[in-house]
Amino acid sequence: MNNIGQRIKQLRKKNDFTQEKLADLLGVTYQSVSKWECGTTMPDIAMIAPLARLLQVSADELLGIKSVEQDERKAYFDSEFVEFWKKDDHEADYLLAKQAVKEYPGEYKYWHWLGTVEYYISFDRQNHEEFLEMMDNSIQHNLIAYENGADEKWKNTALWNIICAYKYSNRIEEAKKYANLYPESDPTSRDDAMEICLDGEELLVHQQGMLSDALSKLCGILGKMWVFGDATDPRVRAGVEAEKTIIESIISDGNALRFNIYLSGIHEKLADIALASKDYDTAVKELGNARKYAVASDKAQTSGKQYYTCLLLDHYDYDYSDCRPCGSVEKDLLEQLKENKKYAALRDREDFKILLN
Repeated sequence: MNNIGQRIKQLRKKNDFTQEKLADLLGVTYQSVSKWECGTTMPDIAMIAPLARLLQVSADELLGIKSVEQDERKAYFDSEFVEFWKKDDHEADYLLAKQAVKEYPGEYKYWHWLGTVEYYISFDRQNHEEFLEMMDNSIQHNLIAYENGADEKWKNTALWNIICAYKYSNRIEEAKKYANLYPESDPTSRDDAMEICLDGEELLVHQQGMLSDALSKLCGILGKMWVFGDATDPRVRAGVEAEKTIIESIISDGNALRFNIYLSGIHEKLADIALASKDYDTAVKELGNARKYAVASDKAQTSGKQYYTCLLLDHYDYDYSDCRPCGSVEKDLLEQLKENKKYAALRDREDFKILLN
């Protein structure tokens, strides 16, 4: 008895389990684990297989017997786990997932499997108390997968299930807590996770913030395609005009706030395109637009919190007090107009001289 007890203790510590955690995963008391390790008692024969799997050794190795047999049972559960989300019979899958967890408590993806099926079938429960009980089970079992698993894909899926379970059992603050833990690097973003926790005015503000951030990201991507591009390249013109159209479609009233700096750069590039074709009237006009948006950008930077007024962003604000000042956009533009050689053809024009004042 002492030998198996010592092996349990060594393997428990190797796997970074406390006696309490090992006991919880096996469904026994921590006193039972303590007695095994002290050699006072031995695990029940039915406990050997799940204990060995939890400690990531074979049953023979736990008992001190060398094993060369393949674990066909685990291969069966693995194949069922891969396909479980395609199944329609959730009750049957629920029983299978419970059995997988019972036999392989150290396979944390099986806990995720069980928690996911419990989430599915909770909506089939007619009684509200049964619905909440099943949701609680789903949360508990997904938490085991999230807190102990190593595979980031399944950890993130388990976390998503936890957020949804709290949301649909009307525990919004708990849902938000776990939404804030959702990784930004996952294809599904933290904003997506938070979105499912909200409704009403709070949801509208959040969605408008997501729209503003997405618009900024898209402008950044388009800008990289044209900002240093040859003004005679038709793709450059297409990129500039696409970005301008997108911004003006969403911010339809001209109150562009953080997007004024994008619009200033857009019109400066449109002036370059006009210069390349010797359309000097259009070039000066576009530079005037560029300066207008540069002035608006500088004003917005010093104004603290500002609210958009266009329909698609009318509940969203942009707080410049949290941003690092980027200098005067207008000053930088005027220095370019005065010093850059590409504007030499405009310097004798009266409208250009007025623009510089």
